[in-house]
Amino acid sequence: MNSSTDRKRATEVLTKRAMTGLFSRAFSQPLKLLGQNEASLSSYAVFWCVAYNEGSTQVEVSELTGLSAKTVSRVISLLGETAQGRGWIRQDSDPADRRVRRLSLSRKGADVHRRLLADLDQFSTELS
Repeated sequence: MNSSTDRKRATEVLTKRAMTGLFSRAFSQPLKLLGQNEASLSSYAVFWCVAYNEGSTQVEVSELTGLSAKTVSRVISLLGETAQGRGWIRQDSDPADRRVRRLSLSRKGADVHRRLLADLDQFSTELS
């Protein structure tokens, strides 16, 4: 490789990192506004995926978001109805197979979702 190719590759990597950082800050900001200091792009993706795919499994959320099963499981623990969680996501047993857990927004999660939609509507209006 020559130095021109090396510089181009380094610029591409830096640009991808900058864009990832930008998207992460932009997408996590709504959750941070709701008191979620540990909000991440992963938590945002899982929350919205569950909101628009009620009844999905962790495996399905993983496939839909492109996140690893481990990451989805961690986020569900953070946002779920656990002792340390936010109480936004419920996990219910599938009536056909009790080993399968179906995900949905809890009442608290649905309230957060409505607030986020209102914030997005207001932001969109301000941009217009």
